[in-house]
Amino acid sequence: MVKTKGRRAGAHQAGTESLSDSERGWQRWRQQRVTRRLRLARQQLAKASAKLVEADRESARWFCLTVSGGKEFSVEKLLTDAGVQVLLPSEKVVWVKRGKKVEGERLMFPGYLLVRIVPSAEAFEGLRRQERQGVTGFVSGPTGYHVISDRELNRWWQLSDAEIGAMETDKTIGQGSRVRVKQGFWAGLTCVVIDVKWRRKPTARLQIEGAASAMPLDKMPIAFLEKL
Repeated sequence: MVKTKGRRAGAHQAGTESLSDSERGWQRWRQQRVTRRLRLARQQLAKASAKLVEADRESARWFCLTVSGGKEFSVEKLLTDAGVQVLLPSEKVVWVKRGKKVEGERLMFPGYLLVRIVPSAEAFEGLRRQERQGVTGFVSGPTGYHVISDRELNRWWQLSDAEIGAMETDKTIGQGSRVRVKQGFWAGLTCVVIDVKWRRKPTARLQIEGAASAMPLDKMPIAFLEKL
C-alpha cells in the first residue's frame, strides 16, 4: 500500500438555478455561518499558524491532536483553511466492489491528526478551543504533549511494507502486554496491546496509556514495539 498525505476533495457545489427562495435563503445562512466559524477559528489559531512556522522553523514541532471519530477530514479542512500546517496520514487502497476494482484512501490512524506549530500556550489553547469542531485534545507522553520528531516522521514515510516485514519482532507480545513504541510517529509512548494479528506484517492494536478516551492505534507494526 502507498502512504500518502491524503486529503479529501471538496464536494462540488450544487447549482442554484432550480432552488426555491427558501432553499436559497438556507444556503446563504449556511454560508454565512461557515464564514463566521472560519473567521473565529482564524482568530483563535493565529498563534498556531503556518506563517509562524515559516518564520521560526527551528522552534517548530509536530504534535498530534485527538479528534472525534469521523471528523478527521472536517477538522483537517477547518485547520488548513485557518492557516495551520496539518498532516492527515492515509494510504491508497483498492477494494473489489461488485467485481470491479475501486481505488480509494483509508486513514492510517483514525482519530488522530498531526499539526506543526511553534509551541506556545496560545497555540495550544487555540487548537484546544476547536472542540466544537471535533478536536478533543492532544496525545501526551511521559513529559507532556507528545512531540513527533522530523527524523521519525521522514523515516516513517520512507519505510516500505517489505522493510517493515523484514524487521525482527518480539513474539511474546500479546493481548494485555505493556509496550513502548520505539520508532515511528508514536516513538516514546507507552501503550497497552488490545489485540495482535500475526500475518505477513505482524501488527497490533494499541491503547495509549493514560488516554482511555482516545481512539486505539490500529495496525501498529509489532516490529516497532518493545515489551515492558
